[in-house]
Amino acid sequence: MSEIYFFRHGQASFGEENYDRLSPLGVRQAQVLARYLAKAGKVFDAVYYGEMERQQKTAQEIVNHYHQNKLPVPRPEISDAFNEYDSFAVWQALIPEMIEEQPSLSKELDKLPGDQKAFQRVFSQVMVRWAKGEYSASGIPRWDDFVRRVNLGIEKLATRHGAQQRLAVFTSGGPISVTVKTALGLSDKMTLEISWQLMNASITRIKYNSKGIMLAGFNEVSHLELEGDARLLTYR
Repeated sequence: MSEIYFFRHGQASFGEENYDRLSPLGVRQAQVLARYLAKAGKVFDAVYYGEMERQQKTAQEIVNHYHQNKLPVPRPEISDAFNEYDSFAVWQALIPEMIEEQPSLSKELDKLPGDQKAFQRVFSQVMVRWAKGEYSASGIPRWDDFVRRVNLGIEKLATRHGAQQRLAVFTSGGPISVTVKTALGLSDKMTLEISWQLMNASITRIKYNSKGIMLAGFNEVSHLELEGDARLLTYR
């Protein structure tokens, strides 16, 4: 069987003008991940990432570490199948509708961006509504299209690389959760719930063959825990 390692990017710059940039902590998380992979002797037959800066910079920390230690690592390739969904566009489109139906939501919004718990409460409502298709706004990406895009991306990797391969994909919580959804047959709501449990610089693994994909590991962060610094364990 072949195996795909899905790596969630390091912590991004939440609340900053450019969210897509890794925070200093995010860079450190990626470096810890790089050291772990090298020490564990993980050699990959191909490396992919999406188009987000945070995905690519996380991958680059691993590539740099491998090069510095004279370890083999393929040149990363871009696959837009593993881009995160445009949560900003979804938020902008759905929030006005939700405030109209639920005016008290404005009180939660007043707490942003400083209150991350308030953000998560509102964000989860927005995303569940989006996945259910319960909105009238047009011109935003559809959840079903996002799921299809990710699954097609996995199928293309499996077809291209075949058997007995180990692949690396540096991506985000959305594509990883969809991968788990497909492997386990989860509902859309449960898929979103697990996406919010994915930690920065975590490892999720699937195995695949001609019969389909199977989950081999989920949200692994022991490499971060072994550093003995709780600050490395982040969700956002």
